[in-house]
Amino acid sequence: MSAKSQKQVALLIKDKVAVEQLYTTILYDWMAGRVQPLTMMLRVQNRESDGLGLALPAGAASVFETVAGRRLLVGEARIGDKAKGERVDYELGLSPAVQYNSVITGRGPKGEYQDWQVTLTNARPFDAELEILIPFAIDPEPTTWERRGSSWVWRVRVPANDSVVQTFRQKMR
Repeated sequence: MSAKSQKQVALLIKDKVAVEQLYTTILYDWMAGRVQPLTMMLRVQNRESDGLGLALPAGAASVFETVAGRRLLVGEARIGDKAKGERVDYELGLSPAVQYNSVITGRGPKGEYQDWQVTLTNARPFDAELEILIPFAIDPEPTTWERRGSSWVWRVRVPANDSVVQTFRQKMR
């Protein structure tokens, strides 16, 4: 048995691994005005304290959900090699039940800014955790959002069968 196979088997027997389900997208201005589904993702922190903490080989994962007593395929995701301590994101596919619509509602007189309104909708029967990556400058800078590289991360919980609206100003220069 190769070392890679042993690691894959070790992963299969891990119990109580902390997994977070969320829906993600990147906000682009060329998508404004179009309703778009978000990507369903499972996130795992590859740490011993979260039930893992081992080098993970590249490969695929299949995720199933039990609905009305039947196992249904939710999605499949591929990942590259992951070191101990790294975040692992399994992108499972688009979710038509969790969507966003972004609209540019105004522009500055000299093109120095544009105003946005983003509406997130959740048609699922349970709350959904969403993470929207916004790859541009925002003015004023949000105080409760995190930075990831040069992007802002807007993280929000959208209640079951509900929506959330956020407005902000994109600084153009």
